[in-house]
Amino acid sequence: MPVYLLAAVASYFLLALAGLVDKILLKTTIVSPRAYAFFVGILGILALVFIPFGVSWPLQPRFLVAALASGVTSVYALWSFYSALKDFDPSRAITTVGALIPVFTLIFSIVLFAETHVPVHFLAIFLLVLGGVLISIRENVLGSYSFELFRHAVLAASLFAFSLALLRFVFINETFINGLFWSRIGTVLGAVSILVVPENFRRIWWAAKKAPPIAPIPFLLNQGLGGTGALLQTFAISLGSATLVSALQGIQYAFIFVLLFFLAPYFPALGERFDPRENLAKAVAIVAISTGLYILALG
Repeated sequence: MPVYLLAAVASYFLLALAGLVDKILLKTTIVSPRAYAFFVGILGILALVFIPFGVSWPLQPRFLVAALASGVTSVYALWSFYSALKDFDPSRAITTVGALIPVFTLIFSIVLFAETHVPVHFLAIFLLVLGGVLISIRENVLGSYSFELFRHAVLAASLFAFSLALLRFVFINETFINGLFWSRIGTVLGAVSILVVPENFRRIWWAAKKAPPIAPIPFLLNQGLGGTGALLQTFAISLGSATLVSALQGIQYAFIFVLLFFLAPYFPALGERFDPRENLAKAVAIVAISTGLYILALG
């Protein structure tokens, strides 16, 4: 199995776990999605620790612009994603966003740097996206499907995909450390840009004051967990196709289902329910996801 594939699978397990903790924190501690996105973006300043490991000025201005834009875009993608995650069940929000990301990533990857794919890759992407949709079929098809959720999902997925495509463009022309460093500086710029609007500043200040004193501890621990997952994802993108790494997010749905099964009884803030019909649909989805992953590994 390719190294990029192993890195991607590991990253999505960590991101699945971090996503569920994000949901709990959004309901109990840092209750403002824009504040949550702001604090996540500001943590990009920790990338300064990479300076002794080969960080340099990008070879061309356009590579710097692309790296910074990737980081800025990811912060606004997080804002939209956290808005959906707070208001809807985690399997609903994460699945809807995740199912749309490969489509937008494919479009942006082709447009930005003419990435080509063999037909079997499109079959794998189709199965992974299909599995992602099926794993929450009760909410998305048989239950109420909110336009608000879809709006957040489309915006978040398109921004995430654009950020990933820009990052891939940077990695084609720069070293991994250099691309990672400048894209993380971009997240800091993205976080600061949120404060330009006075209303955003007031909301973030209010959320920070309302949060319990211990809020920074679980937040930082979870960001460490999610940061490790994001680092592995970035590493996978640097080795392989941004579209295929993005499509692998389908396996994250299976991880979410398993984690929710064990965690939901102990954390009501997750807001998940299980019944036999849902479990059957999710089992079928996991088969589709596994098949897509197998095809992708062979391809």
